[in-house]
Amino acid sequence: MEIEDNLLAISNALFSHNDTWKFVTDSQKEKYFFIINRYLSKKYPDKSQLLNDKLINKVAALDTWYLFMLNIPYPKWFWSKSESSKIKPEISEDEITQLMFELDLKKEDIEILIKYYPKLIKEELKYYKDAKKPNK
Repeated sequence: MEIEDNLLAISNALFSHNDTWKFVTDSQKEKYFFIINRYLSKKYPDKSQLLNDKLINKVAALDTWYLFMLNIPYPKWFWSKSESSKIKPEISEDEITQLMFELDLKKEDIEILIKYYPKLIKEELKYYKDAKKPNK
């Protein structure tokens, strides 16, 4: 049996707890070691750092990962993309202009605040909106 020469096939062999790992060739292990070590560093940075050496035997290092992952189920996080801001506020140009005036900031600064602190910006806009309402 021959394992396809692509990252998905190699990683499936690595995480499948059957005998497919023995069909992965040494050249494939050398080829895919860096990227697999990098992906595994998301969850296991300390172990990945220990294997992150320019002169390491890549075949032995990937075999080490295989043995480490034997008792661990297939990692669902392995293929996930890095998390981005889940809350994307819909802020109009008028609201951005208002924030620029109220906070005395440039548009670029407001956009950075919107990107990294969307909840805070929403609260500020709500505060300004409530402040404009006449008291009853």
